[in-house]
Parts: sequence; structure tokens; C-alpha cells
Amino acid sequence: MQPYVSFCVPTNGIKEWVIPVLDSIYCTNADIEEFEVIITDNGNDKDFYETLLDYCKDKSNCIYKRTDAIQFLNQIEAFKMASGKLIKFVNHRHTLVDGAVQYLIEVSKKYSDLRPELYFMNGAIAGKSGEEVLNTFDEFVYGMQRFSSWSAGTAMWKEEFEKISDNKKYNRLFPHIDLIFNNKEASKYIIDHTVLFKEIMIDDSKKGKYDLFYAFGVEYPAIILELYRQGEISYKTFDKVKESNLVLLAQLYYAYVLRKKECSYDLSSFSENIQCFYSKTEIWKMIIKIAIGKLKFWK
Repeated sequence: MQPYVSFCVPTNGIKEWVIPVLDSIYCTNADIEEFEVIITDNGNDKDFYETLLDYCKDKSNCIYKRTDAIQFLNQIEAFKMASGKLIKFVNHRHTLVDGAVQYLIEVSKKYSDLRPELYFMNGAIAGKSGEEVLNTFDEFVYGMQRFSSWSAGTAMWKEEFEKISDNKKYNRLFPHIDLIFNNKEASKYIIDHTVLFKEIMIDDSKKGKYDLFYAFGVEYPAIILELYRQGEISYKTFDKVKESNLVLLAQLYYAYVLRKKECSYDLSSFSENIQCFYSKTEIWKMIIKIAIGKLKFWK
């Protein structure tokens, strides 16, 4: 029997995150034959390796593999191994809430014939709930706003993934975007706002080591700009995503540069890259709005 859902958990091997995530999947009452779990590990932690082998040995639907994929490209290695009808990315710091496994199985059963493009927003946009059904790729990108940069919502039908060339070169910082933006002629596009997972609260000093302001100040808006240049989205959509992304950049600048919150990210390029798509005036106006909002909250 082909599983309805493959839960793909790419990781660099941090046991205190991954084990709770796996436990949150396996604590479900869902039929074990209706889903599978794929863990791809591009770390080099021997203890993690042995722990995962032991964890998976008595689970027929749990597959663990070490890879040499570089950084975020480990996501693609997990998708390649998946056999489920619907492939769902799971961040290795996000535990699934009660009922989420069965919910996603039901989504797969409901839509496996139609195969609409799906993105799981997890309640990130205030005031939205349930399924938001859209008719065009342009509406889909508009509806996701800046959150298309967020890999946690990624899902893809296996039949659609198999149409992608084995030789495709994925974006090294945002490979998931190559997946969620792949089908520009889908029958339907659905943004699902249901809350399905929650983040394990950790110290930001243990997160990624990539160039944060290049990623979100240059690379991501450049991807959206290219969609506009190619005529795939309207200027209205490009401007909406760009404006939404400005809020994120200002939040990052406020937290890590101004308030000097400890983190593992490379912040060395902030003064240069934050101005690639935005003026200093735009940036500082948004930072001031955020700072005022924080002060009101603290009061």
C-alpha cells in the first residue's frame, strides 16, 4: 500500500530537537500504513546516528539515511526518498500538534486525484483560518506573502515531484521555493491556515549559520522579482510580497543588530544587503513601528 503522506524531516543531527518531533508524529492513532517518516541527516554526530538507528528499528514506516547534501539541499534528498502520495516537509524543530498526522492523511485522501498546489500556513497570518482556495498562481503567491520563504509549510504531490528533472539545480538557500513555485498551471491552489505544528523553543545561538541579511534581503526578494520579470505574477503581487518581507527584515534588524540578541547567523552583510531592495527610509520607518509596538507591549 502506498502511504498517503510522507513526513520528511531533514536534519543536521540535533537529538534534543528531532526526537520530540518524531515522537509527536508517532504518538498518533493514525494507521501506520497510511504514512511514513523519512529522516535525512547531513550532520556527523555518531551518537545521533546510533540513536536514530535504534529509534527506527522497530518502526516499519521509518526510514533514516545519512547524506552529504549541503545545508538546505538536504530537504530535497528527503523528498527524493519519499514514496507517499503527498510529501510534507517537517522542520526538525517543529512538533506536530494532536490530530495533525490524521489531518494531513485526510487532506491527501481528499485531494490526491485533483492534486492542487498546497501550502500549510500554520496560522501565521492573523485573521485567516481553514482552507483558502485560489484559482491562479499569482493569487497563490500573493496569498502567501513573505511566508513562501518559510520552508515549514512546504508540501508537494509525489507525482508532481517526479516530473522535476533529476538534474535540476535547486536554490541553495531556498530549495523548497523551487518546489512550491514549480506548478504554475495547477487546477487549484490552496493555502491551509490550520495550525498543525508548534516550534520547540530554543536559543537562537543554536540555529543556522548562513548570511541572514543576504538570504532575506537579497536572495528571496530576487526570486520574487524574477517571477514578475517572467510574467508569472503581477506587479501588485510582487509589491505585496516585497512589503511583507520588509516587516521581516526590520524585525531581524531590530532583534539581532540593534538589540544584539545572541544568534548563530552571519550578520556581517546587514548594512549592505538590507538596502538592495529597500531604501534606508523604508527600513527605519518599519523599525520604528516595530520598536514602538514592542514598547507598548512591555508597558
